[in-house]
Amino acid sequence: MKEIAVVTGAGGGIGKAVSLMIHEKSGGELKLALCDVNEAAVSELAEGIPGSFAVAADLASQAGRDALLEAVLLQGTPSVLVNNAGIDKPHEPLLSIQESSFEALMGLNLKAPAFLMRHFAKEMMASGGGVIVNISSVLARHALTGSAFYRVSKAGIEALTRQFAMELGPRGVRVNAVAPGFIMTPMTASIPAEVKEKIRSMIALGEFGAPEAVAEAVWHLVENQYINGAVLPVDGGMLL
Repeated sequence: MKEIAVVTGAGGGIGKAVSLMIHEKSGGELKLALCDVNEAAVSELAEGIPGSFAVAADLASQAGRDALLEAVLLQGTPSVLVNNAGIDKPHEPLLSIQESSFEALMGLNLKAPAFLMRHFAKEMMASGGGVIVNISSVLARHALTGSAFYRVSKAGIEALTRQFAMELGPRGVRVNAVAPGFIMTPMTASIPAEVKEKIRSMIALGEFGAPEAVAEAVWHLVENQYINGAVLPVDGGMLL
């Protein structure tokens, strides 16, 4: 059966760039399973990538994760999983944090990729191996007012990346992460101009990055056979 690369959050800026990059770099050898809660966006993307297929699912729920796995197994064998789906809101100062915010951010940013890794790693092991790439964030290691739960979720995915890499490496499944900085996407477009300028002043390169920069890093981790348990920053030098 055809080998499949699964990209979650494929309807957004980074997810779309990652999907297009995998299609290009694999020469179409990898069939793409494009998953997003936004059915219209992911269906439109699938129409532009030959041989790909769209899966509309809310990955914060077990039903959504099960639906994605079932759809992929009907089409082929998963060999790549890119856990990109995530949210960064609500933004709440520490003294205003809400339990509902914790549940929303942890549900999609941490719980969903954890259980998707479990599900898909089993299939990869059964077929001889595979690669998982998680999308973290520069904010896993950088404080920004209002991002407490987002930071925790991304720090958690980096810890899980290393743990899964250690346990799954001997079984033929490599697990790595990419930690983007501030990337030009619809998610960052809503940041007020004065806040953008403040953020730019923290970045050594002085600008937000392009989604393709993240996509190139993801493909590097897919392709390089001796990288396991790494977190690759793509932040323009924000953490220097």
